[in-house]
Amino acid sequence: MKQVLINSTLTYLRFFARKALTKHQPTIIGIAGSVGKTSARLAIEAILKDHFPTKSIGNSETGIPLGILGMKPEDYSPLDWLKMISKSPFNLEYLKDTKYLIAEMGIDEPDEPKNMEYLLTILQPSIAVSLNVSATHSLQFDKTVTDKALSPEQRLQAIVTNIAKEDTKIITKSGASLGIYNADDQDVRSLVIEKTPTSTKLVSFGTKSTNDISFGSTRVSLKGSEFQLYVKNPSAGSGQAQDTMENITLNFAHHILPREYREIFAAAILVALQTGLTLKQIKESLEKNYQPPKGRSSLFKGINSSFIIDSTYNASRASVEAFLDLVDTLKKETNRPVVLLLADMRELGKEAAIEHAAVAEKLIGIVDYLYLVGPLTREYVLPTVQQKETAFKEIRWFDSATRAGEFLNDNLPEKSILLAKGSQNTLFLEEAVKMLLADQKDSPYLCRQDAFWMKKKVKI
Repeated sequence: MKQVLINSTLTYLRFFARKALTKHQPTIIGIAGSVGKTSARLAIEAILKDHFPTKSIGNSETGIPLGILGMKPEDYSPLDWLKMISKSPFNLEYLKDTKYLIAEMGIDEPDEPKNMEYLLTILQPSIAVSLNVSATHSLQFDKTVTDKALSPEQRLQAIVTNIAKEDTKIITKSGASLGIYNADDQDVRSLVIEKTPTSTKLVSFGTKSTNDISFGSTRVSLKGSEFQLYVKNPSAGSGQAQDTMENITLNFAHHILPREYREIFAAAILVALQTGLTLKQIKESLEKNYQPPKGRSSLFKGINSSFIIDSTYNASRASVEAFLDLVDTLKKETNRPVVLLLADMRELGKEAAIEHAAVAEKLIGIVDYLYLVGPLTREYVLPTVQQKETAFKEIRWFDSATRAGEFLNDNLPEKSILLAKGSQNTLFLEEAVKMLLADQKDSPYLCRQDAFWMKKKVKI
């Protein structure tokens, strides 16, 4: 009965969402990828909103239709859903006069309604972006690999490839006029090039200069981040000479961003160029308006003259490793000790062991003080680092974020750089960070601080 209600609600919401799209016909920009979808959506919105009527939504089978209708759940209760269902027929005007609609299109499973094929029945992007693919949500894709003879590494790669096959349908199956893809991601590149119809124009970003945007230098300090990018033919659409290359340098004061953000900004620039904006306009709007989402890469002053890099919203191997590279750079520049507060990476299924073990190896030589939270870090990270115990000044494990926060509140090393990173499911590492803020007025800028989440945390 419950599943019938869910399916009926999804069908109902999809009907009115499609009706609203048909009525207002905004140009849809869709974003897919394992890491960075929200950041890319906000980067594109930061550019476009200065120049066009723009809205952004995301990212699930419920979030997308509700976003199109201008609604957002308050507490996900039956009464809350009943209110939204009753309002749906009367919210068709939310997109009125909207020129660009930016949609996160995140997949959780290979099957409907949590896959890309289902999301494409709600909306079809004219501009489709494929950022990257990694083993996030590999638990739900375990069933796609049935060969028991595969090694753990081979099995993991097979799962990532299957995630890529579903994720890249945002380009290969959407009928988009423009597909923007990450040429450095082998799975994304091969699938997009092989399966995209000729009616879709493809542009790419990546390390090599043959891409439409290639990467230059990246600099980061406790004062901010700088990204240098090279854009091929930025004015080609205006009849300018072909094969020209123009440099754009983006400066973000007070934002401590990993090198991987160059992918996000490259994709955003390629989208913005398609709208007719110049590189000068793009740079000005992006630097002025861009704010990282809460809990992704926020910088706070902490107790004991520390700096806190808050990335507690979620965690995967790719994102953890990116932030480890970031704090390694900051450690060398500032000579401050690095403290890592690391919680489990969830929804990895059988691949949890290999993903956590890889992170454990990566942090050796970077992290000075290691504090772990959750059963997976105890099982898969702790044994590895204990074998290299002399590489650390301290290693401790905690069964909850609260206990870790209480300990660090009394013992956080002076003038340290604290990186907090972990998955959200029942862990809520941001509550440990809250205890370590130098100014408690910064608490609202942590993730999951609204009434719904705080009530849920109390229950857990």
